[in-house]
Amino acid sequence: MDMATAPATHCSFGIPIHSHAASSSSFPNRLDCSSSSHFPLHLELSTISIFPRSSSPLKGSMDRVCARPDIDDFYWEKISTPILDTIENPICLKNLSLKELKQLAGELRLELSSIMSSTQIPLSASIAAVELTIAMHHVFHAPVDKILWDVGEQTYAHKILTGRRSLMYTMRQKNGISGFTSRFESEYDAFGAGHGCNSISAGLGMAVARDMKGRRERIVTVISNLTTMAGQVYEAMSNAGYLDSNLVVVLNDSRHSLLPKVDEGPKTSINALSSTLSKLQSSKPFRRFREAAKA
Repeated sequence: MDMATAPATHCSFGIPIHSHAASSSSFPNRLDCSSSSHFPLHLELSTISIFPRSSSPLKGSMDRVCARPDIDDFYWEKISTPILDTIENPICLKNLSLKELKQLAGELRLELSSIMSSTQIPLSASIAAVELTIAMHHVFHAPVDKILWDVGEQTYAHKILTGRRSLMYTMRQKNGISGFTSRFESEYDAFGAGHGCNSISAGLGMAVARDMKGRRERIVTVISNLTTMAGQVYEAMSNAGYLDSNLVVVLNDSRHSLLPKVDEGPKTSINALSSTLSKLQSSKPFRRFREAAKA
């Protein structure tokens, strides 16, 4: 479509704008901005009707200007992740030293932060669980050992380490990967985690089925302190104790609570379970037991 070019005008911040419109009487649908610093930028205009339009093209309407940079016009500084670049699956973690595992945790956290800034998807729960994710994949042997996550928000580091790093930017998009764990997506996703409190129940069912088949793989379930108040969690732990199945339960105590935080005063946890666990971990009997276990 032929479009007439209007004379160049300037934005308030000094960038010349060349507007293109089908006619001089209509508001442009696209603005091209350029400057001496070679910073190409295209502005797309979308119009939201508030009142019925009249003969005036702008009366009764509100126009919103959205800046959309062309991806080829920017050269983002690539984050250096030398160890993460070598990880194709969790087996690659087995030969890493403790120092390399710590470096991998830092690189993985940077990767998640980059994904969060690009997709606007909250990944703070996964960033907080980076070390936990690396530790479990270093110790256990997935997908033979089954790792079940409690909530999907904790699993994004897990997704990166299990071969889906290049697909993370498609998460929660059409034809992209799921925002939760999905058995249809990866063999490393043993259970379709959703919104919490059911990982122990699902893990117990898998453990019982394993015992009936005479197999010996380990079943590992991750539970968040935010969902330990659900009755299903305590019912599952009660059944697991009664059946005495070999089941590993990992408590991911983030020391956060769904209750409002107090801005003033000492920074103490307001989650009763988290406070109780903290006292237990700092008690002398527990510390002596931990030292004996290390020995």
